[in-house]
Amino acid sequence: MAQIRWFQNQESFTVAAKGMQKAIAQWDIPIAEAAFVNGHCPTCDRQTLFEVNPGAMFAERPNLREGLRCSHCKLTARQRLIMLAMQQEIDSLASPLRGAMLEQTTRLYRVAHARWRWIVGSEYLGDDHVGGGQYWWSTHWWRWRHTRHESITSFSYASHSIDLLAHSDILEHVYDTKQALRECSRILRKGGVMLFTAPFFADRHDSILRGRLQDDGQIKHLEPPEYHGDGMARGGIYTFHNFGWDFFELLRESGFTRVEIGLCHAPDEGLTSADPAAEQPWRMLPLLFRAVK
Repeated sequence: MAQIRWFQNQESFTVAAKGMQKAIAQWDIPIAEAAFVNGHCPTCDRQTLFEVNPGAMFAERPNLREGLRCSHCKLTARQRLIMLAMQQEIDSLASPLRGAMLEQTTRLYRVAHARWRWIVGSEYLGDDHVGGGQYWWSTHWWRWRHTRHESITSFSYASHSIDLLAHSDILEHVYDTKQALRECSRILRKGGVMLFTAPFFADRHDSILRGRLQDDGQIKHLEPPEYHGDGMARGGIYTFHNFGWDFFELLRESGFTRVEIGLCHAPDEGLTSADPAAEQPWRMLPLLFRAVK
């Protein structure tokens, strides 16, 4: 099974990532040019057929981070990377465990919860909802679900009550990142782990603030507006941040004692550069973060 390599600084990560350029050209480019590829799914732990392009694109090229969907578990490359990190982390933690995922209406949550019943899922349903409350919620009238509401800036979980916290592509959409990270740190016990993905600019030190939230709730755009697809919001969700390496400093200031970026390039297991035909494909390798309290 693929193993995630963890790095604590920009220098060691960049050397490792740039060292994969030849492997990306040899393995990832042919995958991006196919419609389906055979491989081994680390979530299913079985041979599978990966669908290369389930919809997400870079212009005319498939976005392999949101593609390479397993024909069995139906998870994308990003989702399977989260599952892989959770499995490897859980194997190293002592039971019993209490965990939280900041999604509940997704296939990723359903797969994770079926494997680890102690993981509690939630969605952000809006500021007019009460944290920890259960609400009937749907973005499609025929698919209503009883859904727990939690806000990453104001959890209902007690302090020091969670062993493992997982979320995927959330922080870039939260204006008050500092408050969000303080809340994540607050609910984790000492030694607890937060695993998460977020779009990351590996060649930048300074993060970019794309928009500033005004007192009247309107957004003052500092960069051209950018929206990402979101299953809970029709039309996508606004992106406030593009993170660079100074994001590590923010995590440490929020109470995390060890912060690492994980890299896992495993083409046979459907984990490739998101866009191997890009000018610098090493910047778009399968990445996620681990922050230990």
